[in-house]
Amino acid sequence: MKTDLVEIFQTIRAGLQPYATLGYTVHENSETGYDLYSEKNITVNGEKITERFFAGVYINGNQVELKVNTDEFSTTNQHLTDFGENKAGLKNTSLDETKLREVETLIEIIHTNFKEKEWI
Repeated sequence: MKTDLVEIFQTIRAGLQPYATLGYTVHENSETGYDLYSEKNITVNGEKITERFFAGVYINGNQVELKVNTDEFSTTNQHLTDFGENKAGLKNTSLDETKLREVETLIEIIHTNFKEKEWI
C-alpha cells in the first residue's frame, strides 16, 4: 500500500496521462498538480464553450485529490467528494490496488461521458 503523497500523486497521474493522447490538453503539469481539458469548441444552450475541465490530480495538504468533471453527470450514488463548480472526485491518503482500480474506473466513466456528449 502506498502512503507517500508524492508516490500516490505520481501513480494516479501516470494513469491519467494517456488521456492526453485522446484529444485532451494538459493545462497544469507540475510536481503537485496535473490536469486535462477538452478544447473542442461546442455550443451548449446557446453558449459557446472553448474549453472544459476533464480531470485532474493534485496534492492538497495531507491528501491527494482526484477531481473529475461532473457537468451533466449524476454523482449522487458514487460516494464522491464535491469540490464545487461541477467537480467531484476522490480524496486519497493511501493507495492500494483496489483503490487504484476505482480511480481508473472513475476516469474511464467520465471519459465515456465526454465522448457520448461529443465534448472531445
